[in-house]
Amino acid sequence: MYIGAIDMGGSKTIVAVLNEQFEILTMERFEGHEKDWRKHFDRTVALLDRCTNKLHITTNDLSALGVVPPGMVRNERFLLLAPATGWRDLDMIEEYHYRTGFDIIATDCDVNASAIAESDVTGIKDFLWYNISNGIGAAIIANGENVPGANGVSGELGHVKVEYENPRPCPCGQKGCCEAHASGAAIGRQVLQLANENPRYAKLFSDNGYPVNAYGASLLARENEPISLKVFQEAGKYIGRSIAIGLNVINPPRVFVGGGVSRSLDLLLPEIRHQIEIGTVEFARNVPIEQTNLGYYAALKGAAAIALRKYQKYNGTSRP
Repeated sequence: MYIGAIDMGGSKTIVAVLNEQFEILTMERFEGHEKDWRKHFDRTVALLDRCTNKLHITTNDLSALGVVPPGMVRNERFLLLAPATGWRDLDMIEEYHYRTGFDIIATDCDVNASAIAESDVTGIKDFLWYNISNGIGAAIIANGENVPGANGVSGELGHVKVEYENPRPCPCGQKGCCEAHASGAAIGRQVLQLANENPRYAKLFSDNGYPVNAYGASLLARENEPISLKVFQEAGKYIGRSIAIGLNVINPPRVFVGGGVSRSLDLLLPEIRHQIEIGTVEFARNVPIEQTNLGYYAALKGAAAIALRKYQKYNGTSRP
């Protein structure tokens, strides 16, 4: 079986063909987003054609297509808002049916899709999936299914308020959100500002050949460089406050952490744990927090997972 998958991340878009075990058979990618969503969607379809050509098949050989846009999705169909791009009020299934002719198209936000894939891959049915990438989001999985909320925006822990004294503006239009203070983009902005203000700190990046961003700072932090350690301590504080709210409200038995910044979970976890200790009720705080089993391509595998589920529903077969 071949499954088409399109992951429109916060800073890049990946188009791929996977099998039903969520193994990536071939993929293409490009950085950033087209300002015009029509051009962006057209570009992804062109890359999907390129992917199938590399496998010596055509798009007609795909069993289903999964698309995860970078924003809030209602009823597994309508993109309400993609804060990073400004896209809003789009019928994702209609737009991709128009462009591809596919009958089986699944869509949801990247975090919800990733959480579905986590459940299908691990067999674990109940957890909170927390994503730290260019933005921050979360998904609630109960009995193996996503809990979407009335408008599909449950789990928006990236937009709970974690800073009131010096709140930073968030792409969602509010201030003081966790995403504005602790996402990969926010950490990167903080690191760049510190490097601009402190030539000695900036020199550490250039001397080691590290990029002046969240990833470069994580490399310095693992060398016990104090400024970088403090950056991740502060980010962990805000993420911990956000997760603590989720634990109090949802009381999940487990938390999976995904997204690019999850590779630095070891740097964030001490302060996350501290904030959970002081911010949750006793019976909600003793929860395993671990990195996703899906790796870097969690959202891409998520796109394939929701497409596979829809294919199985359409054909009356049970999902794994």
